[in-house]
Amino acid sequence: MSIEKKSYSSKIIELDDINLLEFVCESNSDEAYQEFVNRYYHDVLEQCIIKCKSRNIDIHIGKQIAHDVFERVRKYKSFDKSKLNGENPRKAITGWLYRFIIRLFYDYHNTQKNNEVPINSYFDDLAAEAGDIDVESLAFKRDLSVIIFGKLNKKEKEVILTDLEYKRGQKYLPDDVNESLANRLGVKKPTVRKIRERAIKKIKLALDEIKQ
Repeated sequence: MSIEKKSYSSKIIELDDINLLEFVCESNSDEAYQEFVNRYYHDVLEQCIIKCKSRNIDIHIGKQIAHDVFERVRKYKSFDKSKLNGENPRKAITGWLYRFIIRLFYDYHNTQKNNEVPINSYFDDLAAEAGDIDVESLAFKRDLSVIIFGKLNKKEKEVILTDLEYKRGQKYLPDDVNESLANRLGVKKPTVRKIRERAIKKIKLALDEIKQ
């Protein structure tokens, strides 16, 4: 996505990030949309490239996903700022955009022949995002995760991986994420909860076996 450099009305430029996002979602203003893209495109692209590198995906896929993130934002008819967590507006909006990144990467994986997301991708992302992380500790945890996730079936893995990705920045999965997850698994939303409960029991059992 190329970032256009053009003259915007002073009214749009003076909007803070949250009010700008609300205006983008409530209006069809190309100026407001482009201003929002200019403010956040590099942050979104950076996260997409990190994921591409950690998952051995072509960088061009990440660039396309970065573009698609903003297309998704533009389709929002309204935006509820109460959904944002934290006192830092920019960090909160970046976290909100991160949900779209995760969802689009899952969509990408699901279009591939092997549509199962690599189990260790979550830990690879952590390593890429935190330069001062304890690599040995992370490797040990990753090895354990491979053993533990080996106890789960495909649907259980999908549910737990989605929890890991989204709950890094919030306590509960958004309703639209739960709905998307249910659609991917071909089940009803209440069934997702049952799959999660079953997976957690298996994980606890696997941990008990490791401790013995």
